[in-house]
Amino acid sequence: MSARPERKRSTLSGRNPIAPAAETPQEPPAAAPAPVAPATPAESATEPQAAAPKKRSKYPPKVSFYQEQEDTDRIRGAIMHTIPYEGVRSLSQFLSGAAMKEVERLERQYNGGKPFPPVGARELPQGRPMGE
Repeated sequence: MSARPERKRSTLSGRNPIAPAAETPQEPPAAAPAPVAPATPAESATEPQAAAPKKRSKYPPKVSFYQEQEDTDRIRGAIMHTIPYEGVRSLSQFLSGAAMKEVERLERQYNGGKPFPPVGARELPQGRPMGE
């Protein structure tokens, strides 16, 4: 019977996934840059930021919610059987369009047709309402 070969050790073992940049050795710069005076608020507002540009995802952020399985099945059935007529090809596309139609209705009815102020994630009441 042959002995198993020793397992290879990962190059990632012992590293901190929260702060990987602090642990990776970097080469020192060739020459020290000249000190720069801090920008005043007026200057910083007009100067472009030197920060790295944000990477845009191919897809918008995911939103999830709870729904009865029978309702979800009905939605999928409606999408599947109306693709040639409506042009909606995905559950995300269908639900986003339906939700935005309802948002526009609420804005017309309660806010003079203007958008409501935006509300960020985790700012809506969470959990089950009392009594449910």
